[in-house]
Amino acid sequence: MKINKLDFMLYVKTGKLSLILYLIASLIILIPISIALIADIHFSSNFSRASIGVAFVFVLVGKLLSLIKKKKGDKSIPADVGLIIGITIAFIAYILK
Repeated sequence: MKINKLDFMLYVKTGKLSLILYLIASLIILIPISIALIADIHFSSNFSRASIGVAFVFVLVGKLLSLIKKKKGDKSIPADVGLIIGITIAFIAYILK
């Protein structure tokens, strides 16, 4: 099955792709937390920082896709732009820490 540009735009337009990205980001955070709580296993700080960084990226990309969706629909976008800027600043501060 070939996936072309129209299929990708349909995923973006319906909002399913951003929902999938948000779900992946939450699973990246929740699965290690549940493993640590259930099995009493400690993860290294490098693994924790990497997983939180990847979750930041997934949320940022999902928010960008929702911004593209709103831009196509001529809806108000200042709240999304503010969230994207805030997430980006938080991500940069997290990386530089």
